[in-house]
Amino acid sequence: MSSPAYITLSPVVYKDTWDGLTNCSFTSDGTAFADPLSTVRMHFRDADGVVGLQLTTPATGITITNAASWQFSVNPIASITLTEGPWYWSIEATDTTGRIKTYVSGVLPVILDATQ
Repeated sequence: MSSPAYITLSPVVYKDTWDGLTNCSFTSDGTAFADPLSTVRMHFRDADGVVGLQLTTPATGITITNAASWQFSVNPIASITLTEGPWYWSIEATDTTGRIKTYVSGVLPVILDATQ
């Protein structure tokens, strides 16, 4: 069983716009998976494991741009309201057969705005 890739995202200032993640895709050895992408979820948890933000398709914050080739974008957030500190995130994908897999995770540092 393989572990999710781990990525540290660039820090974002509390209440500033977070640019999201554009042109994301998951592949298997460079090719699309056999079954199309059905849903994508992204969770942000604090150090205690409490969920501070959840983004999903199709309802909130994630857009599947091409289900057959597993392409999606995490939409920008106009004002990130996660409190200061490290926020641990993961992206979970589900295909049309119901198979769920976490392919990537990491940390998003949220820092205080010195002007507030």
